[in-house]
Amino acid sequence: MTTTDQTFALRSPYRNLWIVIALLIPAAMLGFGPFILDGVTFSGRSLTPIVLVHAALMALWVLMLIAQAWFIHTARFTIHRWVGKSSFIIVPLIILSTMAMIHERLNANAEIAALTARFQIYNLMETTGFALAWAFGLAYRRRPSFHVRFMVSTALAFGSAIVFRIILNWFAWVPGLGRENIETVAIANNAVLLLMLLALVANDWRFGIKRSPFWLVTITTALIHIGFFTFTKSDWWMSLVQWFAGLP
Repeated sequence: MTTTDQTFALRSPYRNLWIVIALLIPAAMLGFGPFILDGVTFSGRSLTPIVLVHAALMALWVLMLIAQAWFIHTARFTIHRWVGKSSFIIVPLIILSTMAMIHERLNANAEIAALTARFQIYNLMETTGFALAWAFGLAYRRRPSFHVRFMVSTALAFGSAIVFRIILNWFAWVPGLGRENIETVAIANNAVLLLMLLALVANDWRFGIKRSPFWLVTITTALIHIGFFTFTKSDWWMSLVQWFAGLP
């Protein structure tokens, strides 16, 4: 155990982070629960093996984040490092399962609907944010204050997957937030996530961290919102999506 590790574990505002990350479990249940009980995905398709594998990998990642935060909280730094090494296996599997799931979804019908193509900006930018946050987390593993923020960002990168579904499941009674008003739901989803991320950035500024690691997923989330309402409506985006769908 290094002096830096000890100081971070005792004084960091993230020393009880495991409790906060654990809240992802009920949040995910609120978002995904109704779909799972109905045996369907967000798009209404039946749950397939690749969807279940992806869900299991994401659940494993969240559990690992909780465990890692607990190991820091209890100063079990050696175990923390050993468990962290498993990410070299889990992260590539998450990325591959995500790509396989997207490919399966795009080929579920004879033609790709325009809205389906537009929604791929979520998958693209969420996966990009997740991979980059993980990579930067490794790069800054000797700077605990940055490392922990990048690792938290790996969960925040997929925030839309949960928030979007929570809005659809539990706030459809609000005028304009039903499935028939999907663009309004998209605006609400991104507003919630961006406000939360900007609050984290502002909190880091308060602690003297001017270049907050949370800017990474803030930018990828903003690009989702911008892209969904702009370039994903273009012919070149549809061509890109069709090209991916045509891969073996």
